[in-house]
Amino acid sequence: MKTAITELFGVKYPILLAGMGRVALPNMVAAVSNAGGLGVLGAGSSPPDLTREMIREIRTLTDKPFGVNAPLMIPNGKENAEVALQEKAPIINYSMGRGDWIAKAAHAYGGKVMASVTNVRFAERAQAHGADAVIAAGMEAAGHAGDVTTFVLIPRLVETLRIPVIAAGGVANGAGLVGALALGAAGVSMGTRFLLTQESPLHPNFKQAALGLDVSDTIFSDRFDGVFNRVMKTPAAVRAEKTWMNPFQVFLDSFGIARELRTPYLKLFAQVITAGPKQTLELMRMSQMLKMHTITLTTGDIDAGMTASGMSVGLVHDVPTIAELMERMVAEAKSAHARLNASMEDAPPVPALAENAA
Repeated sequence: MKTAITELFGVKYPILLAGMGRVALPNMVAAVSNAGGLGVLGAGSSPPDLTREMIREIRTLTDKPFGVNAPLMIPNGKENAEVALQEKAPIINYSMGRGDWIAKAAHAYGGKVMASVTNVRFAERAQAHGADAVIAAGMEAAGHAGDVTTFVLIPRLVETLRIPVIAAGGVANGAGLVGALALGAAGVSMGTRFLLTQESPLHPNFKQAALGLDVSDTIFSDRFDGVFNRVMKTPAAVRAEKTWMNPFQVFLDSFGIARELRTPYLKLFAQVITAGPKQTLELMRMSQMLKMHTITLTTGDIDAGMTASGMSVGLVHDVPTIAELMERMVAEAKSAHARLNASMEDAPPVPALAENAA
């Protein structure tokens, strides 16, 4: 299964763990890397000192390549990217901002850089800024996805870019992996499928609830954190989509968020205010989502919690270990490839193709 991605990152299989904040933690990251894929730490809004600890913990759990994801727009995002550079993380995955400075610093020590994108314009900018690859999130993807489907976005980027494209959105099995490769992708990044594994910190209540969902049981809205975001359909998500934000409640929650981010409250307040009205509103919405997401990792209250989920949740029917999942995906991919080869050999020639060949 050699692709441009396996060669670029030095991994066995072109399968990546999506760098989900507060979910893709050291144990998950190491499990994916040890199984032949690329584990990516979800630094998210974690305090920088915690991000540094997690990077060092990963190195005690695996000697394989791994990545660190840092969304630059959110609190602690830029600082976490700087920590990843200081720790010489093998691969850095950034999003929500300009990453030329990350690429320059990472390349100086031999590191690689991926940019998460949702459209052609962002992908072209990432390439111009020095990214070694892009992770392209189609509309089916969990979290902040674009408005173009994976089936269309991937081949469009492949014909536009000079760097490898990694498909995200709608992939949960080996057949999806083969499909992405057929579209021209050099690999796949999976969040929802890895979210429903034994190593995932998601509360068992939400894992069990997810197994009962179909491909239509997600909500895609900008009402959650100001940017279009796909989440699992839960009572809390349904309410959040239909109701307006309560500024007073956000203000009360903000003290707890500052403690969680290990950031002085006045510093956080200043960062939010100086960001401007639009981004301030987005950060306020994000605080609400952060509160509900905490429930999915702690109490497991289905009625009150909310978490990102892709449409592929309807393709997930069990909760295996990551090692079991990786072995299964590879076997499924080989089977799908063999099936395609057999069907191509047995199929009669298409007239138009036969004429062109003649």
